[in-house]
Amino acid sequence: MSRLFAIGVAVATTALGTTALLSSASAAVGATAPTATTGPVTSVGPTTATVSGSVTPNGSSTSWFVELGTSTSYGSKTTAVNAGSGTTATTISATLTKLTPGTSYHYRVVASSSAGTSRGADGLLTTSAAPQASTGAASAVTPTSATLNGTVTPSGRATTWFFEYGTSTSYGSKTAAKDVAPATSPFAVAGQVTGLAAGRVYHFRLVATSDAGTSRGSDQTFTTAVAPSVTTKSASSVSDSTATLSGTANPNGQTTTAYFEYGTSASYGTKTAAKNIGSGRSASTVSIPVSGLAAGTTYHFRIVASNATGTSAGSDQTFATTGPPAVRTGSTTGTTPTGSTLTGSVDSRGHSTSWNFEYGPTTSYGLRTSTRSQSSSGGARSVSETITGLTGGTSYHFRLVAKNSAGTSFGADAVFTTTGPAVTIVASTTTVVHRAAVTLSGRVSSGRENESVVIYAQPFGLASFAAVATVLTRAGGSWTLIVRPAIATTYKSVWNGNTTSTISVSVRPAVSIRLLPRLRFATHITAERRLVGRTVQLQRRLPDGRWRTIARAHLNRGSSAVFRPALRRGRGSLRVAISINQAGNGYLAGFSRAITIRKR
Repeated sequence: MSRLFAIGVAVATTALGTTALLSSASAAVGATAPTATTGPVTSVGPTTATVSGSVTPNGSSTSWFVELGTSTSYGSKTTAVNAGSGTTATTISATLTKLTPGTSYHYRVVASSSAGTSRGADGLLTTSAAPQASTGAASAVTPTSATLNGTVTPSGRATTWFFEYGTSTSYGSKTAAKDVAPATSPFAVAGQVTGLAAGRVYHFRLVATSDAGTSRGSDQTFTTAVAPSVTTKSASSVSDSTATLSGTANPNGQTTTAYFEYGTSASYGTKTAAKNIGSGRSASTVSIPVSGLAAGTTYHFRIVASNATGTSAGSDQTFATTGPPAVRTGSTTGTTPTGSTLTGSVDSRGHSTSWNFEYGPTTSYGLRTSTRSQSSSGGARSVSETITGLTGGTSYHFRLVAKNSAGTSFGADAVFTTTGPAVTIVASTTTVVHRAAVTLSGRVSSGRENESVVIYAQPFGLASFAAVATVLTRAGGSWTLIVRPAIATTYKSVWNGNTTSTISVSVRPAVSIRLLPRLRFATHITAERRLVGRTVQLQRRLPDGRWRTIARAHLNRGSSAVFRPALRRGRGSLRVAISINQAGNGYLAGFSRAITIRKR
């Protein structure tokens, strides 16, 4: 027999007590066959039962057993048991095992001896059945909790039940187990679950178990409550003062209302009347017209929907009412010394539109490109125009202008500079000795000769530039000027109202070195100012190329000094140096030429 789950069920039994019939064919001559009587069931469970009866051996050695099966053909029997050879009835009892829960079985007692075999009447028993579990519908569903419902039929056995639940048919979670008393009628049960995720589909089923087995109800689902789902769509039917705002909203199973917020910024400030969109579970389109808008204005809007669970707002979208054109001054491309291409964008905003660029050296402009036309279809479209006849290295202002029947719009002012500076300046060197010559040179962008270029200088320590020379350009617009800076000096040049960037020339004091008798060395420092009392150094070159100070002296009133060093024997290179700190503001460190000496 197959085994079922051990769950408590009701049991049906039949008590017979019928005397067995004699099998005359096998009876011995002069002897009486035993008598077999099938008795009632004394106990029954899901997989076992105990049956009773009696056997009368009638004077012959007798054995008995119980036949068992799901029909009167039986098919199984218990092990034979010796009943002796008495002449009185003996009560017998047999335990039947390995039965199937909730199954009806036929049984009878059989007694046998050398005098013959007799069989008791057919008896009927039913093993206990597993409980029945029926999953019902969920109730009281919120965003994070629900009540799970069902019914349990204990089938006469003590029964335990619980709900399995989760986001798939694998479940994964279950409620606390609870007990119901043995009964044969259905019993309503309910379990509350919490900690759920909003807007999720959950599976659940009821499970009931007893010593007769376990049964599982069918899978059911519920969806936790959630605020409406919304999507803002594009506006339509846009005019100078009206538009239709659109979006979609899914009520997610609860009564929901929707409206639009709108205004000239993402703060909105105005909203439409609310519209009831029902309690379905699919998205529906929501469209609401608005009026009283300002022409040529960009508006922000979004859809908002609310139900008992919460409120949801869609993403921000924008639209622009028709009206005067919208223009944006762009940048320039392909700029040369004499020309450039101006760019921008024009949105006609529902009206046929014309546009052009204004440009010139100031914000008064004074020049304009040819007028171009653009259709009334909405949306910004790129425009461009090439202008020529400009001056190299010169800054120009420009803006885009567009006009339609609703008005004229001006783009923001923008500036570009033609390539090549109007005037340049370079120096033949950026570091010189005091009063050494430096050649300044440059070129004017016109390329013409006899143009006046003014050179300005600002020596170190002065607060402003002062003009030091005016030169005339040569063929090709080039110019040169020789200057002899006495101290660090910054230069710039000006032509035709255009000023160059500055260049600086650093200056070192002029330092001399002279060998005197008895290995003495004289030095003199030339600078813009006297350096009385400043320290100078006599240095010797090391084998690795570095210089080491071997003597120091202070400059006298004539900015001179004499060194009397203690020299090592041999050949060496010497120089005189004055540090940047001793040279003073406006000077770099100064060095004399190097001389070679030999001490015997």
